[in-house]
Amino acid sequence: MFQCKKYLIVILSSLLLSCGGSGGGGTDEVIYQQNKFVHELLLDRYLWYTEVDPEIDYANFNSPEETLDFLRYETLDRFSYIADASTFDSLFEDGQYLGYGFSYYKENDGTVPLKFVYDDSPAGRAGLQRGDMIISINRELVEHISTTSWDDVFGPAEEGYPVFLVVQKKNGDRVDINMEKAIVNINTVLAYSVIDNGPDKVGYMAFKSFLGTSDQEFIDVFSLFQTEGVNKMVLDLRYNGGGRVSVAQNLASYMVPTTSSTDLFALLKQNDKHQDLNYSYYFKTMVNELDLDRVVVITSGSTASASEMVINGLKPFVDVKTVGNKTYGKPVGMNPVEFDDKVILPITFATYNQDGEGEYFNGIPYDCFVRDDLNSAFGDPEEGMLAEALVVSQNGLCSATKSAQKSNNERPVETSYSLQAIIGAQ
Repeated sequence: MFQCKKYLIVILSSLLLSCGGSGGGGTDEVIYQQNKFVHELLLDRYLWYTEVDPEIDYANFNSPEETLDFLRYETLDRFSYIADASTFDSLFEDGQYLGYGFSYYKENDGTVPLKFVYDDSPAGRAGLQRGDMIISINRELVEHISTTSWDDVFGPAEEGYPVFLVVQKKNGDRVDINMEKAIVNINTVLAYSVIDNGPDKVGYMAFKSFLGTSDQEFIDVFSLFQTEGVNKMVLDLRYNGGGRVSVAQNLASYMVPTTSSTDLFALLKQNDKHQDLNYSYYFKTMVNELDLDRVVVITSGSTASASEMVINGLKPFVDVKTVGNKTYGKPVGMNPVEFDDKVILPITFATYNQDGEGEYFNGIPYDCFVRDDLNSAFGDPEEGMLAEALVVSQNGLCSATKSAQKSNNERPVETSYSLQAIIGAQ
């Protein structure tokens, strides 16, 4: 999760202007100054600045990324990263990235099913769908692709770069797919519907990322929910890696009718040098907000950052249950700062809800464990995670078969955090 970038650029303008000086040891001058900037920024704004080595030789590092990796507080920080500034802006401002537009799992049995496909993407236009199985990539069977080769199998970030897939559809048919990398327009709402569940009208929304384009998508979703008289909500965040705090605030506000201007969604608490920059996000009055008595959130190890903030922020105001697996564990956030053609996102604040709860570095635990079911579409009441969520939505309890299960067969979770966690797709 992160706050507005422009705000921090103003705060740090004096630091940005002080990046002059000379390099040394034959290191390229630009890299030397970038390394110096990263170090000085962390000593000032990093949440764990006391853990940063106060004296380093900037000539010893070949890039600012290498400098950040050396300086990070390894005990807790698996989150801070540096990204290309134009890629970052395109993603969070316009909801766009360069790619094919599909996400996949690599299963232990060697199969590679698709998790989701963005609608306005090469993959979407080629007819790929959740549950389709990749058989081969560029004429190489997926079971023959080595672990290290997977990092490069889809090629460089180059518009027009081709890939040839053989894909098995859910009906057993095999199809050839030729695609080229292009600009993908992310639909952050992957699916939404209203489900009759006994006496309840349940609003279901599968939500992928908290981007600048998400608020416009919420308008149609919650207009339908309000019109249909939704009184329960299933919020599917199983693949949501986070994004903007302000979008998380808006989403949560749709689910908690505002009764007081002091209803706190989240407190963002800075390090002890910058307590004046602590910031409180309060619930807002939204058109088509819902009056809910329970929200069931579908979660996994990919549910991170702003997604976890929504769960934590809702808890003091509405009955929140979680179905799936425990979340990633990112109760902290960043204030992005641009330098040269890069943007650095160091951890600069911790988040807390109205009851002072936070620090869930081990993840938010699940109430009912369910493994992701890729054989069913989002919104299908028979899909494993949603089926259990509907049970919990009605009575607040796990079904008998799920209450005894444990998350010992969930898919592995990435240990690091980056823009890829937000995009979540090739």
